[in-house]
Amino acid sequence: MLVTAFINSTIITVASVSILVVLAAMVGFVLQRRPSRWTGFINFLVLAGLIIPPAVVPTIWVLQGLGLFRTKTGLTLIEVAFGLSFSVLLFQAFVATIPRELDEAAIVDGAGPLRLFFQVILPLMRSVVVTVIVVQSVVIFNDFVNPLYFLPGDENATVQLTLYNFQSQFTTQWNLLFMNILLITIPPLIMFLFFNKRIVAGLTAGAIKG
Repeated sequence: MLVTAFINSTIITVASVSILVVLAAMVGFVLQRRPSRWTGFINFLVLAGLIIPPAVVPTIWVLQGLGLFRTKTGLTLIEVAFGLSFSVLLFQAFVATIPRELDEAAIVDGAGPLRLFFQVILPLMRSVVVTVIVVQSVVIFNDFVNPLYFLPGDENATVQLTLYNFQSQFTTQWNLLFMNILLITIPPLIMFLFFNKRIVAGLTAGAIKG
């Protein structure tokens, strides 16, 4: 079950982070570079996503209506929704530090909106992209509440839910429990050790506008 849980957590984490990076980068770019009468309302929604706690029962109703309850796809969309606000704010702050002249030069050269974003802007966001990947990967990989509510079933277990395997009403297998905790802790720890400086650089990239 632990092997299955690692596979499930890896699939959900990779899919969620991939969607988060692309979607949040595009939203942050549009909000910063294409202001409109809806920009203030959208910024309010982004901030509300950080402040307002999620509602479990209505979310389950929505997933059941879409046929996504008890599926990895449904949990992936939940993780993307919960992590989107933080990621959008990071990308939006960083885009503000990129000179608009780059956009204008690319447009003069004939670049369309998608080409401008993917070939000009996104490569400049490397530090923030790494930050979002590492932070959100650790958050999603270590998530306990969302898989418990939205992805029930032993075949859908994630690594955090396997901690229940070694606990019962009367006894706890402490040796196996701590072994499981150690295995779960290793992947996030490795990511933080290798990308620690990049995380700090990405979080502070938009703090000072040059």
